[in-house]
Amino acid sequence: MNLFFLHGFLGRPTDWALVKAHLPQTEGLRIFTPDYFKELSLGPTHSFETWAENFVRWVEIHGGGSAARNVLVGYSLGGRLALHALEKKPALFYKVMLVSTNPGFNDMHDSFDPISEERRQRWMNDSYWAEEFLKAPWDMVLRNWNAQPVFGGAEAEPSRSEKEYSRETLSLALTQWSLAQQKNMRGLLEKQTQKLIWMVGERDEKFLEMSRRLTEEVPGFHFETVPSSSHRVLFDSPKELGERIRQLLQKLL
Repeated sequence: MNLFFLHGFLGRPTDWALVKAHLPQTEGLRIFTPDYFKELSLGPTHSFETWAENFVRWVEIHGGGSAARNVLVGYSLGGRLALHALEKKPALFYKVMLVSTNPGFNDMHDSFDPISEERRQRWMNDSYWAEEFLKAPWDMVLRNWNAQPVFGGAEAEPSRSEKEYSRETLSLALTQWSLAQQKNMRGLLEKQTQKLIWMVGERDEKFLEMSRRLTEEVPGFHFETVPSSSHRVLFDSPKELGERIRQLLQKLL
């Protein structure tokens, strides 16, 4: 069994350490935590489409191909990237767990289109943050980023040191992988309902409401709430998330 974790924006592979601590210690489980801000083939120089092609190849190389049972877990931006990987090659993944993930705007646009007011507003917002991460003082941009309403009620993220990142890479990720550039993934959710495990923090008001709407928009869709968690589930409730993954793996190992 191969387990692949995709971190969020500003994330690091070590973000998953507390979650991994609650997984079964068994020789039959291999865990991979790629740093897509460091690996060139998985970085934001690539569009969603090309990234998915590269990541599928990465999984096939590291995980032994489609003959192995691969479970993919993506958080926030990592969840949106995971959706594109699932779309690219569904047969490669046995299950895909998406945590605090946005399926995209509910429209017919494949990428940014100024006709869409929602997409135009999101593009302007992400472009603003891209400029901030590129040029603003590091401590100030982190403080302002963490003050956004979507992160309300969360435990503090781990310390994020500027030297761990390329600011150019972070800036590019915000525009290249902007929600304004992402197509509506509801059709994929409907096709792959049996493979999906959708998790959202019970205090994450925006994503909880989004998940409730998805139950009306996508036939067969359902989601699970993580108690005492806001958007940053893996920091608020690493034990509960690890336990949920462990339950899934025990059925497969």
